[in-house]
Amino acid sequence: MSAARGEGPGAASRAGSAGAAWRRTVHLASGVIGPLAARLPAATAALAFGGLVALAGAAETLRLASPKVHAWIERLAGRLFRPAEAAGVSGATALALGYALAWWLFPGRAAERAILVTAVADPTAAVVGGRFGAGAGKSWAGSAACAAAAAVVLVAAGTPPAAVAAAAVGAALAERAPWRGADNVTVPIVVAALLRLLA
Repeated sequence: MSAARGEGPGAASRAGSAGAAWRRTVHLASGVIGPLAARLPAATAALAFGGLVALAGAAETLRLASPKVHAWIERLAGRLFRPAEAAGVSGATALALGYALAWWLFPGRAAERAILVTAVADPTAAVVGGRFGAGAGKSWAGSAACAAAAAVVLVAAGTPPAAVAAAAVGAALAERAPWRGADNVTVPIVVAALLRLLA
């Protein structure tokens, strides 16, 4: 009976896969924030990141405080939130904070590249880790893919080889942060810091 309605374990698995694909697509698309910010005056970009964090924080607060707002945001965002994020800070809010901190703490050129690396490397790690990681939460296959994706982005951006190598390794290590969503903050900060020092 449930199979005829498209429900049951198979449907739940498909819904979960669709949700993961949607989250990865949004994460990847968020990389455009870096190049857009780089084309703004420095003060305007810093203010825009402040607005982004404030908006994300306000939405998060309302989402967690009001079931009605929570339901409305869930409908609006589709499957952007994981089930585990229902009662805690979402990965999207952590990502906004990570991008903002990278921009506020480091030069715009380093922050722009760190944002691009974060946008590309994390979904790459998730896809490869999910396929070859033998069910591990943070697999070495995923970490290797994260480093490779970071290196490709940085080489394409004209980053010096030593900075590419250091930032790619740094991204892979930062992506292994054991707390849920922490890599959305650690990756942009670590990569931006290494690029500031070496690029």
